[in-house]
Amino acid sequence: MKKQNSKLASYMCHFPEEGVDLDRFVERGALLLGPEDLHALPAGIAALREKICLLRANHPKLVQQLEFLEKFIDSNPSHLPDNVCNETAFALLYAMSDMDLIPDNIPDDGYSDDAAVIEIVLSRNEEIFKSYCRLQGIDWADLRPGLLKRQQTSIPDLKLERPWN
Repeated sequence: MKKQNSKLASYMCHFPEEGVDLDRFVERGALLLGPEDLHALPAGIAALREKICLLRANHPKLVQQLEFLEKFIDSNPSHLPDNVCNETAFALLYAMSDMDLIPDNIPDDGYSDDAAVIEIVLSRNEEIFKSYCRLQGIDWADLRPGLLKRQQTSIPDLKLERPWN
């Protein structure tokens, strides 16, 4: 995968003392995407598919969600608002990245940040993704975010603590 811009790479693994509001993390991460990040996305899909193979047995819902977002971004949704495309790209880049808020190699919890970022993107853009599912014959119920409960468009502040401190 081509190198991401250093601002985005630093942001993806920055963990402030007060914890992380993941909804804001996704929103700001999407805003930090530069052209080099978006151009690197197709090249990184092979790495994402490798990660998906590793996740398939223990994290089937996360795998479905990642495959869905990959299919969505591959459909070239340029007619949609930039924030939807950028948040989707950010979620995929985050899942591909070795730099995480919670390192993937931490037993049981290593993919929880990846899952939370994916679910936030799915929740924030639910109506668009539901429409896409209807057009593609995909059952939204299989993808619907369940890790994070949302009421309409608001999400409670989700704070992560470093489990390895």
